[in-house]
Amino acid sequence: MKFIKAFLIILIVLAVIGGALWHFFLKEQVGFGKVATAYAAKQVCSCRFVSEREMASCQTDFTQDISQLKISETEDSVTASALGIISATASYEPGLGCVLQR
Repeated sequence: MKFIKAFLIILIVLAVIGGALWHFFLKEQVGFGKVATAYAAKQVCSCRFVSEREMASCQTDFTQDISQLKISETEDSVTASALGIISATASYEPGLGCVLQR
């Protein structure tokens, strides 16, 4: 019985520490990743489909290093992802340009 109580206490302490780490350190980084992927997807989509430039040329337009983002292209959309868990897609709509998808 003492072992189970000690295990539960350790588990609760680790959960509290994990929650604090998420709240104070990782939450901001995930938010930055969401903004960065959405911005990259929209910019590259506009560059590719509105300006009709090559993908390599479009990726040189960024002032910040985007090498951590994986950018892929389909027929009429561009998807940018970070760490494989955060992603954003922008699609080309004739007459409107590129719009972010939900």
